[in-house]
Amino acid sequence: MDSKQSTPVAIPDHQPSAIEKLVAFLDERVGLKEMQAKMLNEPIPGGSRWAYVFGSILLFIFAMQALTGILLMFYYVPTADHAYASTQYIIHDVDYGWFLLGYHFWGSSAMVVCVVAHMSQVFLWGAYKKPRELLWLVGLALFGVVITFGFTGYLLPWDQRAFWATTVGVEILDKTPIIGDFIARFLKGGPTPGQMTLSRFFVLHVMILPASLMALAGLHLFLFRVAAPAGPFTGTVEEIKAKTDYFFPRQIWKDMVGMTFVFVGICALALWEPVVLLDEAAPDPGDYHPEPEWYFLFYFQLLRLKLFAGEFGQFLGAVALPVAFMILLVALPFIDKDPERNIFKRPIALISWIAIMVIIVLFTVASVINREFLD
Repeated sequence: MDSKQSTPVAIPDHQPSAIEKLVAFLDERVGLKEMQAKMLNEPIPGGSRWAYVFGSILLFIFAMQALTGILLMFYYVPTADHAYASTQYIIHDVDYGWFLLGYHFWGSSAMVVCVVAHMSQVFLWGAYKKPRELLWLVGLALFGVVITFGFTGYLLPWDQRAFWATTVGVEILDKTPIIGDFIARFLKGGPTPGQMTLSRFFVLHVMILPASLMALAGLHLFLFRVAAPAGPFTGTVEEIKAKTDYFFPRQIWKDMVGMTFVFVGICALALWEPVVLLDEAAPDPGDYHPEPEWYFLFYFQLLRLKLFAGEFGQFLGAVALPVAFMILLVALPFIDKDPERNIFKRPIALISWIAIMVIIVLFTVASVINREFLD
């Protein structure tokens, strides 16, 4: 008999689950843990802030717009013969279709509001200054994409409101020198908005613009990571370092609260003010007074001023003024080289922002009053 005792075999206490094996596989192939650490352990100088939630909110709104848009596309037919009927079908016959359409409609407005608020924040904080010039320029491009989203999506229900708002918008684009006529003819695809117009707006809205937004948003996030948060910071360098937080958990908690607030707000608007279509699109406006979406109303009212009467006046208001404003925004970080970022020590910037906001509010209210008077 063998006197030697056999050595016991060690049995591992824990067998990895299928999920743990999958995580280990992905970590080995793509560096999952390293990626997670970079995303969640980003230092935030001066600590987490509610003011930093706009970027995450905008990404959340876009994700929800993409989701609701995909669900709507299962029922929507992008042809002049069926667009209106399919939209009515979504509203009246699809389970909760009216809510999906309402959420998508109000979500586009929420995106415009948030992107304007975010740009105002960046301007007031002076966060467009060195070394964040490229971040500002990409942000302007994203603003243009968001506005174009609203413009192209407005036509898709194919009712009188959509038809004539698009007609007015294309006529404004037609006044652009050199390229205006080409852009207008391309978008319309004929003498008046029709099937080609609807097809081109649909392709822009569901393919080209989403791809552009995702590419620009990715670039924007990359540049933000390189430049780091811009503040506003108060105190000495040592005090700011002492208050430094990481993105997880405090900032991500604030972002989640902000996203929840926006989600509940959009849901409430979709329930309180659901989408109601007018008559089907027709070349004759009848008793309908054409007007754009609410965030274009101030501009629509501005063009009614006597200053912009006549062909030259229309060119001045419809083309020269907005183009000059956009050129100014593009050039802003290269013109304003003063390192001072405190808005209360930059009176010209503060007064300019207040004046623009007041003009937008006053002209929007004037347009609403004028519409009620006509009705």
